[in-house]
Formats: sequence, structure tokens, C-alpha cells
Amino acid sequence: MGSLLSLLRGGSGGHSGGLSRSSRETQASARFAKQFNEFIFNLGDVRNAQYVEEYFPEGNRILWVGLELLERVSAYNDGSNEVRMAISQPTQENEEAAWRKVGPSVALLRECFEFAQSVEKVIPDVLEELSSHAGDADPQRAGRNRGLARLLADLMQNAFAFDALKASIPAIQNDFSYYRRTLSRSAQTQDADIARYIIPHDVSNQMSLFYAYHNPMVRTVIDSATKFAQESGNQQVVLDCLSALAAGSASTVKHARANNAMSERMCVLVLVTCCVLYDWISPTGVSDAQSGIDAKAALDLVSERTLMDSTPADKVLRANCRTLR
Repeated sequence: MGSLLSLLRGGSGGHSGGLSRSSRETQASARFAKQFNEFIFNLGDVRNAQYVEEYFPEGNRILWVGLELLERVSAYNDGSNEVRMAISQPTQENEEAAWRKVGPSVALLRECFEFAQSVEKVIPDVLEELSSHAGDADPQRAGRNRGLARLLADLMQNAFAFDALKASIPAIQNDFSYYRRTLSRSAQTQDADIARYIIPHDVSNQMSLFYAYHNPMVRTVIDSATKFAQESGNQQVVLDCLSALAAGSASTVKHARANNAMSERMCVLVLVTCCVLYDWISPTGVSDAQSGIDAKAALDLVSERTLMDSTPADKVLRANCRTLR
């Protein structure tokens, strides 16, 4: 445990309240760190996924929905040609052809938007479960914490992957922009094939705000986690949990303690996830000298390593952090 805790900088700093509360939080963080350090080398174990499936079914369901949506978005049906024709030659025939093309695509984008809303709701539940039981002395709790850490990392991996896909498919933004520009006119159609893809204006406005971000899905996770930490009054406990998860992951990767390649890549993913969330939840960010995570060490450690979808981990870390560049 000593090597793990040496990676935690300022773990007890910044606590609010009296000494007794600070001591309790420090002890809870230490116990959580010890639990996670003992089991993180096996993070890729299938039993972690089984725990989530059995004890956190909603999180498991959302995760599988996200994976299915990623497959569909990766096969996105580009409507650029039809949209270009409808704009250059705005006949009724061309506009209807464009709508028949972008309609199903926008329906998919709506599903992704609604999925993001589900993620927004489940993230506080995961963090609540982690932070409220971080100091439990029950040794079996370590397995649950590991499963929850795996779920949190998997949800973030899904967010990273979705945002990378969005950035690689310019037609997503272009198709949706055309859809919104012509929505009022198309809403008056009598064509059932077009009418089925009409979205209420308030929903399309919310979707527009969502897709305006370059990283909308990661932004959803960050905003949800930050809101929970601030409103629950457990901000420091959440930060301590993220620090412990990051430290355990860093220790496993640094000393090659993972029992297989899958576990090591999961550790890299957990480390990146914790750095990103810590950076946004902490008022001073992960790069601050008093941060509970050594950001520079983490960045050096993930350099030349990849996440689950082979994306360079250091690139993802820099792109999604607020203070780490």
C-alpha cells in the first residue's frame, strides 16, 4: 500500500469541516486505496462485468445500448450529396429526397442524444455508490468497487469513442443543420415517409446544443459528475476516490502487475477517466500542485499506450482535460 499512497499527493488536503470529519475522510480514502490496490491488477476479469450485470442492471443496460449505438453511428449514412443537391437546386423533389436521406440519420442522432440523457442520470448513481462505500471495512466491498470502477471507465470509453466518431464524420453536423433549417416547412408535409422523422422543436433545440460541443458525450459525463460532487456535499470524498482509483491503476501499469493485456488496458482507461473527471470536479484542476493525482506522471505513463479502441491515451487525456495541455 505504501507505493500506492506515495502516488497520492495531497490526499487529505483541502477538506472542509472539523478535524474529526477530515480524519474520517482520510481513513476512508486510505481503506479504499488499499482495497483497490489489492484488486486492480485483475480489472479486466469477466467477474467485474458480471457484478455490474447482477447488482447494477441499469448501468449495464445503458452500457450495452451505448455499444450498439456506436456500431450504428460508425456506419452513418451520409446525406451530403442529397443535401447539396437540395440546397443548389431547391425543388420540392430534391428537398424531399434530402429529407428521406437525413431523416433516418437524425432519428439515430436523437437516439444518441437520449442515450446521453440516460448516461447523465446513471453517473451520479455510480459515484454515489463508490463514494458512500469508499471507507467500508468489508473486504468483499472491494470487488463491488472494482466492478463500479470498471462500469465508470466503460461508460467513459463509450463517450470517448462516440465523440471521436462525431469528429470523424462531418456529415453528422451538416445533415442535422439542414434538418433544422427545413424543419418548419417539412413539418407541414402530408408525406408519411417524411412526417415520421419530424422531431418537436424543443427537442431539436436541445439536440442542437448537445451536438454543438466537439465532445458532447464526454461533456455529458463531466457535467453530470461535477454536478453530483457539488450538490451532494461529497466533493472531497469523490476526489479522494478518483485519486485512489488513479493511483491503483498507475501503480499496476507502472510495475506491470496486470494479469493480462485486457486488465492493463482497462487500468490505462481508468487512469485517463479519473484524471479527466478530477480535472473538472476539482476547483483547481488535476494539474494543480495540490492535486490528489500526479497529472504529469499520469501523462508520461499513458504516453504511447492506447485505450480499448486503440486511440492514443495521451491524446484523449489532453483533449478532454481542462488544465492539462
